[in-house]
Amino acid sequence: MKYHMDESYIDDTPNAFLYQQIMDRYPKSVIGCFIISEDWGEQALLELKEKSEAWFLVGLQINDMDFDRLDIIEGIVRCQPEDVNQVVKLLNISPRGLIGIDVIDIKSLFEREKSYKFIQTHITDGFDIDMAKKAANELVGQFPKNLNIKRLLLGMESSESPSLDNISYIVAFIEKNVMADELYTYYCTSMTDEPNSFHLKAIYAEA
Repeated sequence: MKYHMDESYIDDTPNAFLYQQIMDRYPKSVIGCFIISEDWGEQALLELKEKSEAWFLVGLQINDMDFDRLDIIEGIVRCQPEDVNQVVKLLNISPRGLIGIDVIDIKSLFEREKSYKFIQTHITDGFDIDMAKKAANELVGQFPKNLNIKRLLLGMESSESPSLDNISYIVAFIEKNVMADELYTYYCTSMTDEPNSFHLKAIYAEA
């Protein structure tokens, strides 16, 4: 199935949006995100998908609560409660960055693996090649040792447009230091209004 973006999804419709059952209405989005522990039942999820007109749903798992409705949603991202907004921001990608992907790429990741984990690192004292090295080292250090990764989405968010040299360094460093029999990856860049900021965010699936 190939997704065609119609005019209703241009400009004012986010690629990803976090929904809560207490909302009076569900705004449109392409990727509907929800927190699993808020006890979304089958009917509630079906209504969410219909009313939001979301192309697919992604559950955010912030505790050990099991979820058995994978036939309704596309996948799960495990994260800490304080990281929920950053996960949604990563999925709310823009094709207009220096390196851009779109929702078709996001969906292809979840079609290959259902369960992902979120990690991040945030540098706030400028961005140059040394900061790129520091951020990449900190991110790699969060992967469990001897982990064989199968799928990876890495977002680079900065207060100024990163150079191609910095991007190339980060990509090469991560791919060199992550164990993978066959690594399927997407990379994207975006801008932030936070001054002197560089943020690496990733979701990955284990082998």
